[in-house]
This record gives sequence, structure tokens and C-alpha cells, in this order.
Amino acid sequence: MHIIFILALIIAPASAYAYLDPGSGAVLINLLIAGIAAAAYSLKGIFLRLFGKEAAPKTGRKVSDIAIFSEGPAYLHTFHPLIKSFIAKEIRIAYYSLDIEDPLLKLDSPFVDNRFLGFGAMGRYRANNLREAIVLSTTPNIGSPGYPIKRSPKTRRLIHVFHSLVDISMYRKGSLDHYDAVIMPGDYHRKPIREIEAKRSLPAKDLIALGAPYLDHLVAEKLARENISEAKCILIASSWGSKGLLKQYGIRPFIRLAERGYRVIIRPHPHSLNHEPKLIANLRKESTANPAIECDFELSPVKSMSRASLMISDTSSVRFDFAFIFEKPVITLEISGTEMPGFERDDLSEIWMEKAAQEIGKVLSKQELKRNLEAEVEQSLKQFYAPRIRAFRDANVENFGCAAENIVDWLNRTQT
Repeated sequence: MHIIFILALIIAPASAYAYLDPGSGAVLINLLIAGIAAAAYSLKGIFLRLFGKEAAPKTGRKVSDIAIFSEGPAYLHTFHPLIKSFIAKEIRIAYYSLDIEDPLLKLDSPFVDNRFLGFGAMGRYRANNLREAIVLSTTPNIGSPGYPIKRSPKTRRLIHVFHSLVDISMYRKGSLDHYDAVIMPGDYHRKPIREIEAKRSLPAKDLIALGAPYLDHLVAEKLARENISEAKCILIASSWGSKGLLKQYGIRPFIRLAERGYRVIIRPHPHSLNHEPKLIANLRKESTANPAIECDFELSPVKSMSRASLMISDTSSVRFDFAFIFEKPVITLEISGTEMPGFERDDLSEIWMEKAAQEIGKVLSKQELKRNLEAEVEQSLKQFYAPRIRAFRDANVENFGCAAENIVDWLNRTQT
């Protein structure tokens, strides 16, 4: 009985904010199973270190210099293009994940040492003690007070790569304070990052505008799919938490669109499935009454984006993905800054996304939405001008559709 209690303590997750959700055992048997799995993983690692022999890669390096740290499948689209490029250039890396279901753990290549770090506290302990000198991650707040993932004492360079196009106004405070370098989607990130550094007396980071690798994946997926665009199909894409449009506006405005002849696809943020079960249950209940409404819970948004002729969203970066990749109009619904306490926006004099939203479509207040959402949708579809979107994208996003190769070239050139 004491052993079970100790195992439960080992794997019990600490409280966290931002994006990390290691998971918790609901019942004792789940804790026991997870503890056994973690112990088995540890014993396997010890056995391989004592008796196993790791094959030397073609590059001649016996130990990788670069590690990628991931929280799990949610960041597949960010890291997969990078890993493919590392493999193509025969650069050896380590890939660490906190989620045993991460598909990238199954990737088989002599150039990738991919490992599940473990469950709960064991996984966090290993994440805090990575051995590689260079660590690439998309997780904000590593090293922040109270955040469960710390910077390893062996990490010489901690490098952040963005998993969306949002500026740091949508990151929680202290998000990049402990990073040494930031790979930016575009130069629009430079000013807010420098402003935060100045206000907190932080050392200047290396800021390199090389693009967003997750866009490589979405662009490639779009090209591989058949064009199935529907003339009167509206995609509702929500953030999660109090800043999400489903929390702020509810589902009724979009039910009215369906009642007036539109096909409506509602896509909650993937985190809502884990963090907002009541919201999801209510969404399922209300949407099933109308056959013109459907919900999209797939990891990739590309299929729904392909079908939609217009997107309605909030502060989510998905609106820029939709506009830049599919060159279709977006309506942004206003979300008050009071719904985002504790974010970096509190310390910034200017928010890039607020201006950018005007470039990709209309921005509606709650009053404007209530007056006549259908009229705004019709007008947006009629007045949309794709070349304007294209010009704005090219002025702001570097290496659109081919960021991963450029990022890997930079890492190989400057870090090895």
C-alpha cells in the first residue's frame, strides 16, 4: 500500500498555467498503471545505458547537440516540418515529449533520438534536466516562477519558435523572459519583445525572423487536398478560456446563420476538449438540433478551412492562417482586454494583432453583431479583395510555406 501511495505522489501533476496540462489520474488504478509505465520506461533507459550500444549517426556525432522539447501532439504541426528538415540535412537531434501519445515519438530515423520523458512529476523532472546544450521549444514561460518546467542547467541556448502568428500580447507574462533567442514568424515581433526586455531590464535576445514552420505543414496539407470550397459555408473558430468567442458570444448568433441558409462549421480550440468540458457538452447539445450545423474536433483545421468561404473568429491566430493560406475573408469579433488578465499585452504600448485584424477583414463589436450578422457576412464576401491579403502576408511573414528549411539552415550555421 505504501508503494502505491509513493507512486501516486511521484506522478501527481503540479498546478500549472499557460499551455501545459500533464494530466491527472482520476482513480487509484490509473495512478498505479501510470507509475508502472514510468518505472518500466526508467528501467529500460538504465538498461540501455548500461548494456546497450547506440549506433553512431552518419554525421559522426555520438550525442546530439540540439534538442526539441514538446508538450505533445498539439504541436505536431510546428515540429514535424523541422524534424523532416533536420533528417533531410542529416543533422542529429533529440526529440523529447511529455505525452506518450505524441505521434513524433514513433518517427524512425537514425538522426532522431525521440523519447517520452515520463508521466507527471517524473516527466517534468526530466524536462528540467535535459542534457543538450541547445534546446528548441514552443512552450512559453519555461523558467517562469511557479511554472513546472524549468530551464535545464545544461542548456546553453534556449530558443523559442512560435506555434502561431500571434504576437506576444497573447502570451502570459514572463513568457519569453528566460529564452536566449526567438525565431520569429516576421519582424513585427521585434518591437514588442524589445519593449518587454526594456521594461524588465532583461538582456537582449537574439531575434531572427525566419517564418513559422507550422505554416509549412498547413500549406502542404492544403495543396494535397482536393478543393472543396462551399459558397455559403461559414467556419466559426474559437479560442479557449474567457477570451473565446463561444464563451463571450455563445452559439445563438451562429444558429441564426444556419437558419438563414448557411452551412455552419463550429471549431472549438483543441484545448477546450480538455479544459472546458461543459462548453463542449453544451455545444454538442445545441448544434445537433440543426442539420446545417456541424462541429469540427479534428487536430488539423485544413479540411474545414478548405470548405469555408468565410471565417468568424476572435483573438485566435487561426484567422491569419485562414486568410494567408486560403486567401478568404475573416470577420473578427471583439474580445475585451479585461478578459485577458496576466497577459503580456498589459505591458505593451501597441498590439500588432489589433491593426492586423483590420487588414484581413472586418472587426465587429457585440452591438454590431447583434444588429445584423448576416448582412456583415454577405458584405464581407462581396467586398473581399484577395491581393490585399496576399500583400499584407508577404510584408509580415518570412519564408511562407518553407520556414523549416530556413530555420534548420540557420541553426546548423550558427549553433554547431
